[in-house]
Amino acid sequence: MFFNLQNHSHTLIDPALAILLTNSPYDDLQMGRRSDHSREELKDLIIQATLEMVRERGADQVTARQIAQAVGYTPGMLYSIFINLQDIFLHVNQIGLRTLQSLCAEALKKNDSTEAAIKAMGLAYLTFAAQHTHQFDLMFTRHIQHPDSKPPGLSDQIRMLFELVEDQLRILNPSASDLQVKLAARALWSGVHGTAALRLSDQLYVDAPDADREIVDLLVSGFLRQWQHSPSSQH
Repeated sequence: MFFNLQNHSHTLIDPALAILLTNSPYDDLQMGRRSDHSREELKDLIIQATLEMVRERGADQVTARQIAQAVGYTPGMLYSIFINLQDIFLHVNQIGLRTLQSLCAEALKKNDSTEAAIKAMGLAYLTFAAQHTHQFDLMFTRHIQHPDSKPPGLSDQIRMLFELVEDQLRILNPSASDLQVKLAARALWSGVHGTAALRLSDQLYVDAPDADREIVDLLVSGFLRQWQHSPSSQH
């Protein structure tokens, strides 16, 4: 289910957007047949065009004018649908979170043991970061994490991703409180995310081609041993 950034035939596109792009006259849009698209269709086209640009060159190299040109509209039209460029990026991030959730959920299905399932999720996370580095960087850029208005469902997407980890942790320590489980999931995944980020910036300082994968393996094994024997909440 993993995909290759260099091979667009394997690029994972959100299913709803894939249906839209398959059925919509995208070339006609660029030729000026703007009346062929509803507001929602145009919104999806803008998001998808931005996603492709981000994956190819990074968010720092994407402008509203470039996005507008890609879909055959003026920059002013973009701002009649989105608040600003940051708003468009947040919608792109929503797709990234949905993709990560799908990849991690698929990894879980392929493993019988809880420890193997969590490790597989960690490797799926590393793979996404490596194959979609620019998109990964945008998803965790601090300056767009506290907007005035978030896209509907963005918080739910984040929650669903953490819940995949939480569900596995509950199996290993059923007496843990909900708060303990939530904190544990975030503690564990902070380590996974940090490993991915350090690998992308070439700051692991370990001369091994699969150092990031080995680190995640050690991280998960050690964390779960501690977690299984941790006392239940006394509150």
